[in-house]
Amino acid sequence: MSNQINTNNYSLADSIITQAERINSTSNANSTAKTTGRESFQEILNRQLDNNRVSFSKHANQRTEERNIQISQTDLNRLGDACDKAEEKGIKDALVMMNDSAFIVNSQNRVVITVMDKNELKNNVFTNIDGAVFV
Repeated sequence: MSNQINTNNYSLADSIITQAERINSTSNANSTAKTTGRESFQEILNRQLDNNRVSFSKHANQRTEERNIQISQTDLNRLGDACDKAEEKGIKDALVMMNDSAFIVNSQNRVVITVMDKNELKNNVFTNIDGAVFV
């Protein structure tokens, strides 16, 4: 048997294992990757995860606390998905309806501008929005 590996016969699992080994290698290898300008698999993954993150403005944080609105990690993911949908349709400022709450979100910057609970939704008028997303 030959010790040579035929790279044409690599499976997806082999590729993932190889990439994981590279990520877990010594810090010397990581510094080499940084100096060559190439991103590691972990850096690419982190960047993709960051792209789905939604942040809250100071005003939105205050409203969330004042109105006792609980937001889970699942809700944050859903807001990120709503931003994706809004941006795909060309909506810059969206009304996102989720869990009996309304979020005004700037989809391009992925920032929640303000939050309202179901009690405040009655007889309310939403202005300065381009569209709405229901999740």
